[in-house]
Amino acid sequence: MRIYDIDKKCYVDIVKYDDPATKVEQLADSLYCYQHNIFKVVYDQSQPALKSYIATLDNALLHEEKMQWLFFTSGTTGTPTGVYKTKQNSYEQAQALIKTFKGMKFDRVVTTVPFVHIYGIDIGGVVPFELDIDIWVKENFLPEELALEAQKEHTLVVTTPLFIKALNRIKKDVKFTNTLFLTSTAPLPAEEAKAFKEHYGASVIQMFASTETGLISYKTDDETILTAYDIVQVSQNNDRLCVSSPLVTKKVINNGVKEDIMLPFQTEDIIEIVNEKRFKLLGRSSNLAKIAGKRISTMQIESLLEHIEGVDAVLIKIRRDDKALKDEILDIYVEGIYALNAKTVRAELKKALGTIHIPFKIHNNMKILRSSVGKKIGIEQ
Repeated sequence: MRIYDIDKKCYVDIVKYDDPATKVEQLADSLYCYQHNIFKVVYDQSQPALKSYIATLDNALLHEEKMQWLFFTSGTTGTPTGVYKTKQNSYEQAQALIKTFKGMKFDRVVTTVPFVHIYGIDIGGVVPFELDIDIWVKENFLPEELALEAQKEHTLVVTTPLFIKALNRIKKDVKFTNTLFLTSTAPLPAEEAKAFKEHYGASVIQMFASTETGLISYKTDDETILTAYDIVQVSQNNDRLCVSSPLVTKKVINNGVKEDIMLPFQTEDIIEIVNEKRFKLLGRSSNLAKIAGKRISTMQIESLLEHIEGVDAVLIKIRRDDKALKDEILDIYVEGIYALNAKTVRAELKKALGTIHIPFKIHNNMKILRSSVGKKIGIEQ
């Protein structure tokens, strides 16, 4: 396989970089380490707080024998966690994903994501490496540019829900024949995936995963039920998802201390089990409000409100007050040219959820921050 730099219109070598800065350099360096079994610490160096935190950790703490990667989470919900992965983890994960392609053959992979986390490296890098096909990469993609690349037959696109939504908005008069899109774990509403398939003729596989667990499950197009990969076993404990698989990390760094991980690994995701291999994701425990005895997913409400014209993005945070006698309150942060009002919000909630009274407060004219894979991570202060 080779790396093609779309910006420079040339192929580049897979070599070691001491301080990779661009996407092409990050990819070349990561694949060189994967080829030669070189241990690598991976994190988003564009996040100053994360970079400063990791600089405080001793090199002896970071290094671990027989490991390929040490991925650091962004720490948006607390202290960053360091997650160790072996080369075998990456290899088995690639093989599990490739099985879901159901015989589709690809000549190349086009990826829009940076190579500073497990999604970019394992899916955008290791998967095409194991398929022995070229990776086409560009520093910054516009939706129109991605549409141009996706028109070329037998292309696998590794991207995020943001690009799927953007392509739905521009509605290019083209078809993506024999092209498959992979998206990360940031939510992609079923109606967006359905509209994409109907307009462009290409399917979207939405992967559900975490840094600690690796790939867990997937769904295609407008499916609402997730299917666990063949090598993954799922179970439930107090409504939370538990995962057992050879992809789960054996060791992490929490608050400067190494910890061993036991199976099954319990996540913060609330689920409904359908059968041995299938489940429905209700949301993360931090994103589920309990209103009138019913669980309400803030992701579902965000999706509803984001369909209002003039609303670009919505982020909802749950405000809990154990001393209060009323239900939890939703703080609704709105980005866009349209200022949401209470009447509009109540009307949308009633359509989807019935007559449940949901306490909320609206914050208009906000700037919502996102991670490199499109997850909403906070509000610009």
